[in-house]
Amino acid sequence: MNVRIVIPVSEEKGMDSQLSQHFGRAPFYAIIDLDEQGKIIGNGTIANTSEHFGGVGLPPERICQLKPKALVTYGLGSKALMMFQEAGVAVLRTEANTVKDVVAAYKNNELQELTEGCHHAHHEC
Repeated sequence: MNVRIVIPVSEEKGMDSQLSQHFGRAPFYAIIDLDEQGKIIGNGTIANTSEHFGGVGLPPERICQLKPKALVTYGLGSKALMMFQEAGVAVLRTEANTVKDVVAAYKNNELQELTEGCHHAHHEC
């Protein structure tokens, strides 16, 4: 079974994209599809078109439409965390700086599930 993970990023540089410090205000979200052996079979980026950027809706609503298995981030607020939990999307915490490093950590099962949100969803959370 293939796995889709979503990662908030601050730029569109593929696997070298830097993670965004702020989940909801990330300008982009990297979308990585892995096959059963963990090989990357899809790699793309979408713009954050939520209300934070003049669009409609909240970032979790937009991301859940992509049907990911997991969101990998530094941290996020409790409301967003609850929305992902209710949608059955695992929220995993990382310390990695690039998409490439996040994917490696994910494949090596080195990420921990977030169980509580923070008030300021950025790297210090």
